Amino acid sequence: MSLFRAGLLLLPLFISACSAPTLQQTTSAKTEQSISKQQDTTAASQQVNVPVNLENTLDEQIELAKLQYAELNSRSGVEPNMPYIDKEALITKQATIDTIQKLRTYNNQVHRQLTAIDERVEQRKKNGAPGDTIQILVSKTKVAMKDSTFKTQPLIGQWVRGESRIIRLKDSLLFNVQHSEDLLITYSESYQLLVNNKIISIIDPNKSKNHASFNVDTTGNDGSISGTLDYRTVKGIH
Repeated sequence: MSLFRAGLLLLPLFISACSAPTLQQTTSAKTEQSISKQQDTTAASQQVNVPVNLENTLDEQIELAKLQYAELNSRSGVEPNMPYIDKEALITKQATIDTIQKLRTYNNQVHRQLTAIDERVEQRKKNGAPGDTIQILVSKTKVAMKDSTFKTQPLIGQWVRGESRIIRLKDSLLFNVQHSEDLLITYSESYQLLVNNKIISIIDPNKSKNHASFNVDTTGNDGSISGTLDYRTVKGIH
């Protein structure tokens, strides 16, 4: 009888000893699942949706960088560096903020360079070296659009080295005011003559007269402009 009672007393201990590892494994598995879910949640929280205002700011800074890059490239005659931006790689808010700051720094640097060119242009107007100012006559120009083609009136103007200006081409038929098109002419600091950002001639400062032909896309890339221009070096702008 004593042995039977002793067996009954030891039985709970035996059952407890057998079940303890099973309980520990179950608790451990639940803990690992909880940690795994927490890690997944943390990873997902890093790939947050970038706020719309940040996306708009990023797009604005990218567009400004492209415009300033093109202007500095044409006016200086030297291709500047431009930061590479991969928008698809910007999966976090902080990465987008850092990229915006990077673009702002670049745009500020390019703006200072363009301002410096403006200052040199003004100085050349007052006291220019040979070849710093040229007079340009735009003639025999034809604008071909998708739904219309027209010849333009001749235009004449003066450009200083480093200067970029837009002129308005109008239909040679004076009564037709519907047809007109912008033309961007740039005289770069490296003596390049550009029409709509396309190099058409290299100016020789020691040669008084010359001419060049051009065939370029319109500023809206919806047509073409072809023609000729004559240019000559002058002493300065009066």
